Amino acid sequence: MLKLKLMVFILLLNCSLFAKENNSFESESKKNIKYLLNTNYESLLISKANLEAYYLNNNFKPYWINENGIKTIAISLLNRIKNDPVLKPHANKLFRLDEVDTTLNSLNTADSKYLENLIKIDLMLTELFDRYVTYLTKGSINWDAFEMKLSEREKEKEIKASWEKYTLNKNPKLLLKRVVEENDILTVFQEIDFNYPQADKLVSAIDELEKISSNGGYTKVPEFKSLRIGDISEFAPFLRKRLFESNDLNTTCQNSINAQNLVTNTIDTNATEEETAIKDDLIKNCENIFDEDLKNAVISFQKKHGLFADGIVGGQTLRFLNVTAKRKIAIIRLNLERMRWLPRNLGEKYLLVNIPEYKLRLYENNDIKLNMAVIVGDTKFPTPIFSDKVSYVVLNPNWNIPSSIAKNELIPKLLKNPNYLADNGIDIYAGWNGSVEKVDSKEVLDSAILQDVDNLQTFRFSQTSNKDNPLGKMKFMFPNKHSVYIHDTPGKSLFTYARRAFSHGCIRLSKPEELLSTIASEDKNLSIDKANEILSNDTITDKSIGLDKKIPIHIVYITSWVDENGVLQFRDDIYNFDKMQKELLF
Repeated sequence: MLKLKLMVFILLLNCSLFAKENNSFESESKKNIKYLLNTNYESLLISKANLEAYYLNNNFKPYWINENGIKTIAISLLNRIKNDPVLKPHANKLFRLDEVDTTLNSLNTADSKYLENLIKIDLMLTELFDRYVTYLTKGSINWDAFEMKLSEREKEKEIKASWEKYTLNKNPKLLLKRVVEENDILTVFQEIDFNYPQADKLVSAIDELEKISSNGGYTKVPEFKSLRIGDISEFAPFLRKRLFESNDLNTTCQNSINAQNLVTNTIDTNATEEETAIKDDLIKNCENIFDEDLKNAVISFQKKHGLFADGIVGGQTLRFLNVTAKRKIAIIRLNLERMRWLPRNLGEKYLLVNIPEYKLRLYENNDIKLNMAVIVGDTKFPTPIFSDKVSYVVLNPNWNIPSSIAKNELIPKLLKNPNYLADNGIDIYAGWNGSVEKVDSKEVLDSAILQDVDNLQTFRFSQTSNKDNPLGKMKFMFPNKHSVYIHDTPGKSLFTYARRAFSHGCIRLSKPEELLSTIASEDKNLSIDKANEILSNDTITDKSIGLDKKIPIHIVYITSWVDENGVLQFRDDIYNFDKMQKELLF
């Protein structure tokens, strides 16, 4: 019993001593923080007023240190910043990490100013946290400068482009308090960082490309006119090596060549004896021959880059083949940055339209329920980039033709052919109010002849639902200031093209019936049977059906990503946004 009482006494004494030591550390820390903030501490990255607000919010207690020294969350913060996939090449400059590392490495417990130096590190880390959270939630780009570039382009080239960047509104001071309370920084960062499908695999792709770059990069393929199956060329070995490096070609050629792999385009009846001798010499090495395996490798590469997958190496394919690994890493980093301009919660069920890919996908609980080709805005009429919610569907829609299209395209046709509007089922109304009456095309012609632009803009041109209506049989609406939506189209032949930038900004669907059916299967307001009945009845036009469940839609501009099959993809920068934005980062 005596022994037990003695043990309890010793335990209580130790706890008391620890509490005194802990209280002493806390009070001394507070004193040092107040002193440094009021005197000689020079702010590293943020204003001293902002830094003081952090500590006022925490009763002037430190965040990143304790009586044992640097906390693990501090090391986690530094590692996260140093290895951030977007900021990594610029992290040292952006966060002045050399100064932080120097201060950390100079810590000496025997130094009389040890606690003061420890507090300085706490202040530094708080500044780093604030700057890093700002980059995660608001992005690393000078957005005002980007919008100014868009305005300049509109003035110079009459190209009106729009991009709405989502900014995550999170209070970094409250986030930091939560980090300390939970002793977990990575979970907080995970919640405020990008949530794009397969983003983690896109980050991993950087490591693979860095290995290639450090080993000398991709083999450069010399320029040539074109290469296809059956060709015998001194350039084929370069092509083989390059495609092997990107895992598109995983076989070696056989010296015994199958004659069926050589096609008639290798025979040149006008070739000189010397040229024939050179070709005969080349054919002795199978690497010089464009065989079936090489063709399949080219097709694999073309698919990864959104090219027409015909297995023929022309100028476009050659251009993509010679994009360096270093350049691809930069493109990936730019696209990871763009993912930070999107809502973090894309929705349990949502539509994603990637403009450079010309694709729409319907995601539900991270699974792809629908995947279809789309047509997007031409380079002169870029599809705007923003997020919204599909709220209703219109069946057998009329098309209220935008004033710009009416002015630039319809009026010239009307001047040439006064019956053009009647032939195409286009009516003219005196205004944009739905209740206004029709007007005769002669009045419009008179205004056009007189070049009365102001009067022309008051007319509304509307095409009834018919086989020539560019909206097809249905449109899916998410009312927005850009007046764009997704819709059916009678021009199905355009979907055979690899590059599908043909519209005036709206998005045309290759399989609208599938989208309608998929939405109807889970929305009580939309019956697919009733919808089909309306679609088959030409007398019912412009029938709107509100959705019970609004569906988030995200129109994005991503030129590099990892697809649902785990394949790294790259696409052409069709609107030149890569070029514009890379100069404005950081």
